[in-house]
Amino acid sequence: MSTTTTRRVEQPSGARRRNRVKRPRLIRQASAWVPGRAPEPLPLQDLEESAAVRWVDIYGGELSGGEVLALLGPICRGQLKDKMVRDLITPKRFACASGARYGDSPVVISSAFRIRHLQPGTNGSMPASADGVTSVFEPVQLLVGNNWLLSCWLPPRVFRGLGDPLDAVDDSSSGVYLAMAERWPTSNADSAEDLASLVRRQLAVAAGYRPTIN
Repeated sequence: MSTTTTRRVEQPSGARRRNRVKRPRLIRQASAWVPGRAPEPLPLQDLEESAAVRWVDIYGGELSGGEVLALLGPICRGQLKDKMVRDLITPKRFACASGARYGDSPVVISSAFRIRHLQPGTNGSMPASADGVTSVFEPVQLLVGNNWLLSCWLPPRVFRGLGDPLDAVDDSSSGVYLAMAERWPTSNADSAEDLASLVRRQLAVAAGYRPTIN
């Protein structure tokens, strides 16, 4: 999945971020996905023991590799390695959209993104671009193993306008989760790979694409 823009990508100023934006949550959600059922949110400790597809959604802006391994290693049951973690949480390590495998490992990483066009707040807290809209690029990495999925939202970027993308960064993750929770029970999905495919499809739709339904 890709997009082309002729506008310069800008990162919001540090001063604005410090003054106006609270620190994003590191663990957005952790949940167990049984085919044909609604997902069940679970604490990480309970999710470690689940036989269902295990999905943990994180924000990677301030995570270290050691933190990720300590928190999520048990969820992945020995499959999560240092290089996978670095690729997952490092903004400059974008994987190809179709996925890349780690040698003989069953683990695959891929990249996706969401684009949102934000209207300025009614209280005037979000500066607007010339046409009154701030467009935000929100990259996400998807790491898929045997019966588990890790999604990591990387720091978003404004590519049009003057608004601060972090004002609504938590909403991106929750919106995707709610869309998946609605679709999963009636889909034929039964694996972490299927769940990741549904996530990528939802992100594509949010970015304005209309993927072919197989």
